[in-house]
Amino acid sequence: MALNLVYRNDNMNNRVETLAATYDSGRPVISLAGLPAVTVTASGDHTTSETIAGFGTLSGIPNGGVGLVGKQVTLAFDGTWEWPASEITGITAASAQGTLVNYVVATGVLTNAAVSGSTVVAYGYVDFPPDYDKTRGYVPVRIGTR
Repeated sequence: MALNLVYRNDNMNNRVETLAATYDSGRPVISLAGLPAVTVTASGDHTTSETIAGFGTLSGIPNGGVGLVGKQVTLAFDGTWEWPASEITGITAASAQGTLVNYVVATGVLTNAAVSGSTVVAYGYVDFPPDYDKTRGYVPVRIGTR
């Protein structure tokens, strides 16, 4: 899940699309036009659960984007987003600036490794700011190709 926006995206490029699945916010996706994107909001039909101490767990709490219905989700097509290194196969905080990051269509996984028998789409590249703290276990990925 994309945790932080490292370099700002241009909000005027954001668009609402109806995708084939329900997504939480901060997920890598490929748009209907085949472009790399990150979900800014959860899908209109997305729900969450919350555990309340001494009471139990409340499930089915709607948390989709305001005004979105069904599988509609708001997508950002640019910017540099921070991802846990554990969520990107083959990429670590030690990866070189500009290392290619791909998206595996079948699994929704980010990787720079070859994936046999799967459709892989160029998603973006590693984009470390000059003073980035690489010891935290995160990797900033710029969405889109150069």
